[in-house]
Amino acid sequence: MTVRRLFYVFILALLGTAWLPLASAQATTGSGTSTPPVIAVRVANSVLAKEGSLNAAWVTPEFSGTTYAAAVASDPTNGFLGAYIDGSGNVWAKEGSLTAPWVEEWNASTSGVEADQVAVASDSTNGPLIAVVDHNGNLWVKEGSLTAPWVEEWNESIAGVLAETGSNELAVASDPTNGPLIAFVDNSHDVWAKEGSLTAAWTEVWNESTTGVDADQVAVASDSTNGPLIAVVDEDSYLWAKEGSLTAPWHDEYNNANYVAVASDPTNGPLIAVQDESSYNLYAKEGSVTAVWYDEYNNVFNGNYRFSVASDPTNGALIAVVDSSRIVWAKEGLLAPTWTDEYNGTAGTTVAVAG
Repeated sequence: MTVRRLFYVFILALLGTAWLPLASAQATTGSGTSTPPVIAVRVANSVLAKEGSLNAAWVTPEFSGTTYAAAVASDPTNGFLGAYIDGSGNVWAKEGSLTAPWVEEWNASTSGVEADQVAVASDSTNGPLIAVVDHNGNLWVKEGSLTAPWVEEWNESIAGVLAETGSNELAVASDPTNGPLIAFVDNSHDVWAKEGSLTAAWTEVWNESTTGVDADQVAVASDSTNGPLIAVVDEDSYLWAKEGSLTAPWHDEYNNANYVAVASDPTNGPLIAVQDESSYNLYAKEGSVTAVWYDEYNNVFNGNYRFSVASDPTNGALIAVVDSSRIVWAKEGLLAPTWTDEYNGTAGTTVAVAG
């Protein structure tokens, strides 16, 4: 799957201030097949999206009305995947193209509870993956099609804790070989993950009692060659990452982390991006968890979902940022010297990419 991270650069929104958090799916094309880039940006009360190239035309409005959160993903076979939570706590999704019709996935009145978080991923073999954390802290997931049934993946009876309902605490990815990857932060600030199928067992990948510190954020990606990639920002602002399996050791990646986004593909390997908590500069590394950091962009707009990354076997890294003037910039290739001015009209607030 070539979903270049929708780890949330867009859960679309002015999260926490009435704007949409924009999330991106953190996965990639496990088969090595290229997927055209997708970029989505939150502007005022709607979301614009484009697909195919950095110079493609914007489709507007892709999401409109009162939107609490949104996420995007893409793969070479099934195309674009988008989902959002409306102002009533319902979840809507579309697949195939930016102009496909919206399908109501979650109805707050019917289910008896509003949706608080949504995350999406997609790959050519397993199709769309949609995850929702409801307002009660239960986790629900569906896979394969927009009309697939919801599977309750987590509730308090499993381990005596609930899933957190805030932002950056739910992440999904998928690839043709390893299948779905689901991770979340619980309300004790431990992190749980599962891989391979919706019925796989949960693995506690971060335990506060063992690490001595709470987890604040989680991001994931996956590809057929390198396997799962999991990143955690702890409450002391340290960024940790592991790759290859759910039980792999943690690698200390960065001190003074603000937010994190990840992606992965079979050719270029893991892509990790972090915003520094003091300077708000964006740093990225590619190829392995021990690779060197590159200073990608100075003074990214501070806040959630202000940058996003994806990765593709052919086109390499895709990075998008909202700068301190709320202009949206993007580039393909980690070391590419030139940024493309993607949106320079009404102030952009959040951004998400896939591909």
